[in-house]
Amino acid sequence: MLSLFNTYNRLIFFLNCVLFLSACQETATIKATAPSLPVTAAPAFKRKLSTVTVPVSFQTASLENKLNQELNGILYKDDNLEGDNLAVTVSKTGRLGIRAEQNRIYFTVPLHIFAKGRWQWEPCKICPKIDKSESTEFDVVVKTESLLSFTEDYKVKTVTTGDFDWGATKPTLTIGPLQIGLARFVEPAMQNQMARLSGMLDQEIQNRLNIKQYVQEAWLKLQQPIQLDKTYNAWLTVTPQDIRISPLQAANGQLNLRIGFNSFIETVTNGKPQAKVNPNLPKLITDNRLTDNVQIGLIGEVPYAHATQLLKEQVTGKTYHFENGKQQITVNNAEISGSGDKLVVMLDVNGQAKTGLFTKKIVGKVFLKAIPYYDAATSSIRVRDVDYDLKTKDQLLKTASWLAKGRFIHNLQEQINFPVKTQLEQARSMLQKSLDQSARINDNVLLKGTIRSFTPDNIYLTPTSIKAVVNAQGNLMVQIVKI
Repeated sequence: MLSLFNTYNRLIFFLNCVLFLSACQETATIKATAPSLPVTAAPAFKRKLSTVTVPVSFQTASLENKLNQELNGILYKDDNLEGDNLAVTVSKTGRLGIRAEQNRIYFTVPLHIFAKGRWQWEPCKICPKIDKSESTEFDVVVKTESLLSFTEDYKVKTVTTGDFDWGATKPTLTIGPLQIGLARFVEPAMQNQMARLSGMLDQEIQNRLNIKQYVQEAWLKLQQPIQLDKTYNAWLTVTPQDIRISPLQAANGQLNLRIGFNSFIETVTNGKPQAKVNPNLPKLITDNRLTDNVQIGLIGEVPYAHATQLLKEQVTGKTYHFENGKQQITVNNAEISGSGDKLVVMLDVNGQAKTGLFTKKIVGKVFLKAIPYYDAATSSIRVRDVDYDLKTKDQLLKTASWLAKGRFIHNLQEQINFPVKTQLEQARSMLQKSLDQSARINDNVLLKGTIRSFTPDNIYLTPTSIKAVVNAQGNLMVQIVKI
C-alpha cells in the first residue's frame, strides 16, 4: 500500500513539472502584413547621348576630272569693242590641277588670253576720227587657294584668293620691227580679274561638294530599328538629336570629314519597336572635337517570380542561431516583390528564444525592405540597407525583440543576390557579334563598331521585375555603301 502511494506521489510530481514547464513556454504569432505601397513608376531611363559617326570622303582626283570635263576650251569671250574698247577671249590650254592640304584646296589653271584694244582720237569736230586697234595674246597660270568650311544649312562655304604667273608667252605690242612688252600694263588688269575668277571657282566647288544629300539619307536611315538577333528578337534603336561636322581635312589625295549624329542608343528585346521618324534636319554644328564614342544601355531583368525562386534556394529551410544557440529562427518560405522604390522580402518563419527555464516561440510572417543595387564585382543584383517594414518591426518589438536587433538582417543582406551575369554577357556578345558582322540598316547602310567596356548605371523596379541597366561603351560608325 505504501508503494502504491509513493508511485502516486511521483506521478503527481511529474505532472506538476510538466504543467510548470508548459507554463514556461509561450508561443507568439507575428501578425505583420505586407506593405501596401504600389511599386513606384519606373523612372525615365536617363539616356546618355552618344555620337554615331559617318565618314565622308571626296577624291580630289574625281573633283579634278569633273572640273576638267566641264571647264574646257573657251571659258570667257567678249569680242565687242563697244563701250570699253576692249575685247577679251580666255581659253583653258591645259589640265586644271587640284591639290588639297588640311582644310584648303589649291587650284592651278593654265590660260591663254587674247586681248584686243581700240584707240580712237578725234582731232577736231570737222576732222576725221582716227581709229586704231591693236591686239596681243599671252599665257598665264592662275593659282588660287580656297578655304573651306560649312554653314548651318549644310552648304560648303569657300573663300578663294588667287594670283597668277606669266606663262610661256607674255603680252607684247608689235609696231613694225619693234616689239613692246605690255606685261607691266596688263598685270593690274589681270589682278582685277582674279576676284571674278575666284568667284567662279567658289561656285563650282559649292556645286560639286554637296553634303546635304548624304546627311539627309543617313539621318532617315539611321532612325530605322536594326535587328541584332532573331532568336531573342533583339533590336537596336538610334534616335538622333543633332548633327555635327568636323572641319574638312585633306590627306592622301582625299578630302575627308566626319559627320556625327548625337543620338540616344538603346537595345530592346520585346520585338521590333515602332519607328518615329523625324524627317527634318537640325542645324549643322561645326565641332572641332567630334568623337565617335557611344553608350548603349543594356538591360538585365530578373522577374519577381524568378527572384523568389532564387531566394528560396538561398534561405528556405535554413536555421539561423544566435547567442550560442539560445535564439534561433528557421525560414520556411520566402517571396520577393516590390513596394515603392524598394524590394520587399517576405519570410515565413518560426523560432524560439530561451531565457532560463522559459522558452518563447514565434511563428508568422515578417516583411523586410531593401534597396537593390548592381554589384559589378559579381555581375549580380544585391541588396543593401535591409530593414524590417515598420509594421513588422512594431510586431517584433512586442513579441520577439531579440529578432529586431539586426543580426538576422545582416545575415540575409550578405546572402541575397540575383545573378544577371549570363544575361548581360549574352547581350554584349549579341551586340558585338552584330557589329562585327556589320549590322545592316538596309542594303546601302551598315553599322559597324566595337564595345570596349561595361559600366553599371542604375537599378529600377517595375510591377513585375527588377531591372539592372548597364552602359556598354565603345564606338559606332555608319558606313554608307551606296547612296
